[in-house]
Amino acid sequence: MRTVLSILIFTTSSMAFAEDVVPPQDAANAIEPVVVSDSAAEIPATDNAAPIEAVQSGDVTAEIVPVTSPAINDIPSLFQAKIQEHSADEMLHLLQRAEKIASGQDEYVTRDPVILVLSGDEIALFKRENYRDNKALVDLAARLDAFNIIDVKVCRYWTGQRGIEMTDLPPFIEGVSSADQENKRLEKAGYAYF
Repeated sequence: MRTVLSILIFTTSSMAFAEDVVPPQDAANAIEPVVVSDSAAEIPATDNAAPIEAVQSGDVTAEIVPVTSPAINDIPSLFQAKIQEHSADEMLHLLQRAEKIASGQDEYVTRDPVILVLSGDEIALFKRENYRDNKALVDLAARLDAFNIIDVKVCRYWTGQRGIEMTDLPPFIEGVSSADQENKRLEKAGYAYF
């Protein structure tokens, strides 16, 4: 540890007393070097900068501010599926993508369940009478729901218009009064579409 500190102090001291600094060869990927001269009068003082003499004498210490990437902070952590085609293929793709997101194999990562709000023909895929034809899809959804990877909701307005009862659907599917209202509520709560 002392060796590392000694190297850092020596490197900093060498840079502080250098008259000229040679820029790196790859200027596009480099940070522009700061040239420090022996004269403090050559460096314009800012409101919150300490004079060089105070820093050199040890009266003032430098504040280290961690650098955070705004891109990392802007990545959402809550997701809801954007259902457009209302088909079995799309549902299978969305379920597989939700599983990848939860396991960290996707560009997005979350520990919260991915929300799927069903509001179209895809609801019929989950009806008990269609289970034999859609067994792989329904079993995958049930498994993901059991492990809290997804949360499936269905629009009761849509099902009511088509005579589908909640008892016709698997018990892991939750009813919501309106898919549009639920999607808007989720958006306000910070859920991003994928």
